[in-house]
Amino acid sequence: MEGTTLYDRIGEAHILKLVDDFYEGVEGDQVIRKLYPKDLLPAKNRLKLFLIQALGGSRTYTDERGHPMLRRRHFQWKIGEKEATHWLQHMHAALEKATFAEKEKNEFWDYVYKAALHMINQ
Repeated sequence: MEGTTLYDRIGEAHILKLVDDFYEGVEGDQVIRKLYPKDLLPAKNRLKLFLIQALGGSRTYTDERGHPMLRRRHFQWKIGEKEATHWLQHMHAALEKATFAEKEKNEFWDYVYKAALHMINQ
């Protein structure tokens, strides 16, 4: 598996499913749901494209939206530890449902955990 990306090892279908499962949790969360627009589909699609790119897949996200600039793009919302924790709880729940290998789950978790902490701006 040396030389393969996390995207290659997880597979795009698993990434797409993971994001769908994540947004099921977000939809009913009173703490972070207010940070999203009424229609979650555009945000869901952006996260799918972002994760595909970030994990080593196609660069469609950058081609369509420019450089990710995660912290800058999220600075318009007040994100504290509470919001980051809720976001991570939903991502963890989605990851628990995922059927790819534990090694890749751990690597994915490490990435999103650090990213979520980086988004804290309050």
